Amino acid sequence: MELTIYHTNDIHSHLHEYARISAYLAEARPKLDHPSLYLDIGDHVDLSAPVTEATMGIKNVELLNQAQCDLATIGNNEGMTISHDALNTLYDKANFHVTCSNVFDEQGRLPRNMSPSYIKEIEGVRILFIAATAPFTPFYRALDWVVTNPLEAIKDEVQANEGAYDLLIIMSHVGVFFDEKLCQEIPEIDLILGSHTHHYFEQGEMNNGVLMAAAGKYGYFLGEVTLEIENKSVVNKVAKLHPVETLPDFETNFEAEGKALLSDAIINRPVNLPRKTNVISQTAYMLAESVFEFTNADCTIINAGLIVKDVIADEVTEYDIHQMLPHHINVVSIKLNGQELKNVILKSQKQEYINEHAQGLGFRGDIFGGYILYNLGFIESESKYFINGEEIDDETTYILGTIDMYTFGRYFPTLKDQPTDYLMPEFLRDIFKEKLLEY
Repeated sequence: MELTIYHTNDIHSHLHEYARISAYLAEARPKLDHPSLYLDIGDHVDLSAPVTEATMGIKNVELLNQAQCDLATIGNNEGMTISHDALNTLYDKANFHVTCSNVFDEQGRLPRNMSPSYIKEIEGVRILFIAATAPFTPFYRALDWVVTNPLEAIKDEVQANEGAYDLLIIMSHVGVFFDEKLCQEIPEIDLILGSHTHHYFEQGEMNNGVLMAAAGKYGYFLGEVTLEIENKSVVNKVAKLHPVETLPDFETNFEAEGKALLSDAIINRPVNLPRKTNVISQTAYMLAESVFEFTNADCTIINAGLIVKDVIADEVTEYDIHQMLPHHINVVSIKLNGQELKNVILKSQKQEYINEHAQGLGFRGDIFGGYILYNLGFIESESKYFINGEEIDDETTYILGTIDMYTFGRYFPTLKDQPTDYLMPEFLRDIFKEKLLEY
């Protein structure tokens, strides 16, 4: 028996590219003279797309239905950028199975409509699919989910299904380095479909007898794996990619659809909020103030490039705010002592990234921009630093209100290991929208 498995991952709501993939699948699968499956390996949802924001990912599920998806798992975008309740209802109308082995609520239950693993029997061959997602523990905990060790979760499912399957396929939204470790830890795996780190293999990669396949990001590729199966064992496995440029193309209207769904006016009067990345603008100052107030902090630091687009209009709609702050960035409150806070202030004054093209960590802009300090002051020549006009004490504990992007260690290594509260599920745009009502 031959089995062809098509796979996508990290679409991130690049829905025009996904429409091309869906069209190809509709043409290609009926032409095969053997069984086929289509799997999505997570992060199909990304709220940076207006139509995804407006529907909280329901539109993405509709598109997966239209593509006749057979099985999907969740990535960190499905798990962490929508609310607890939204994840529980995301797949209510899915025509496909959803599986994930390592995300539970506080009562130990999987999100609704999910199973810890899934067995599909095709022509007498039992295939066990096990999925796991990246363990961003603080973010999941802030949304009342518990995320467990993905390696142990996968091993538990393998053991739980011992004797019930013939082939083993892992759907990993944990990243390529994890997948490489998985090949060593569980060499009986037949195939790993990988994602999360946006890697891709043009012809797959063999590792300790395990075939690793991955299709990059943003719908740039459709993955295809063909398994030759004899006596309920894989005797040959081949992977390839279909670049999106080779797939059918046509016009789509996802942007217009999203704009229409987000057309409700927030403010019915003229607003002038320009975008500037290299100076302190009124817009950036208002954003910093909104973070300061929402976190109930002593002070705040953000970067001006978080504002992606200005708002200069006679009225402001939900779409305008979304375009201004399209990130899935949350705010955090961080405890640190006065000396550590001084180090953060000093590093911010170097403005190392003011003209840098930034990406990743939830950022959806282009230029990082300069740092904006709120309720903070300093006299560098005298090495004096102030909060609310009072000099900072080295031993006193302060609360810094800022964005989750700074807790990963790239911009401010000092902040990575400090006690941090992740304030979710509100995004920057939700917080700024409330502030804008005072404008």
